[in-house]
Amino acid sequence: MFVDTDGRQGLEMAAEKGKSGMKKRKYQMLRVHMSWKFCLCVVGVVLLCSCSRFQGSFDKISLSAWLCDSREELLQMGESASAYSVMAGFQDMEWFAVLLPLLASFGSVTDFAGQWFSGYYYADISRKTYRRYAAGWLIRSALQGFASVALGILLYFLLVSCKFPHYGEFGLDAGNSMIAMAYGDTAGKRFWSLLLAVFHTGLLAAILAMLAVALTVFCKDAFFAVSSLALVGYFSIKLDSAFTGAISMQYFNLGQEIPMVYKIISFFFPSNHLYYTHNFSAQYGVGYWLYLVFLGLLAAGIWLWFYRMVKRRNE
Repeated sequence: MFVDTDGRQGLEMAAEKGKSGMKKRKYQMLRVHMSWKFCLCVVGVVLLCSCSRFQGSFDKISLSAWLCDSREELLQMGESASAYSVMAGFQDMEWFAVLLPLLASFGSVTDFAGQWFSGYYYADISRKTYRRYAAGWLIRSALQGFASVALGILLYFLLVSCKFPHYGEFGLDAGNSMIAMAYGDTAGKRFWSLLLAVFHTGLLAAILAMLAVALTVFCKDAFFAVSSLALVGYFSIKLDSAFTGAISMQYFNLGQEIPMVYKIISFFFPSNHLYYTHNFSAQYGVGYWLYLVFLGLLAAGIWLWFYRMVKRRNE
């Protein structure tokens, strides 16, 4: 019996090329899909930082000063209108803690929900272990959240440095400068303080993105998962404001030291974690490294929770 081996090999090669072509097109579509979401989040972070309060004029935001005030007018406002002061206050708005979860998790959560609630999930999980699947999605969401937020903040810094006068133009001595007293008397210390703020905000964005993915499975809805994190941030700001006001009247205004128990309570308000780059060591008497250990344990807990939900679905 005659067998056309050449023809069979040709068909197999054509089939393989067809599969590889489909995989390549799917990968290209995924890259385009991810790229516009990532860019949208970066632009959103830039706009969010631009809405921070402009300390040189209390009735304006940074974007308004960038568009309306000349460089000479900014110089007359003093060092609070310097580029460094504006950059250091990029979190100085109530809505930053509210909208940060959305901008950090939008891309990864929508991609994950598109797979989890469709038939593509079974095709993906069949080729991986549960641990690898859980770790892969959480690492991807963490990296995407960190990169989008950190890049957006850095782009905002670039725009600010192009418009606002630099710190050295004001000719102030370190002893007479509020910036030097708050952030360091040397350029290196001030740069490190600013870089640490960006790194810290990016880490929080990574944790929020991971948590949003896990909550998508728990809540069975991506929109509810992200909106719940935003609502937690909003109510945290309001509750912390009332709590801080009560504590200030009882202790701070009387010149007394605030007991540690109240400081520990304030730790559980998520909105306070945005500012732990500078005041964590001063408030709790331990190094910032301990806070990084806390974030690491929190990320491990989120992974374990997510892994168990993935495993439960396949049992």
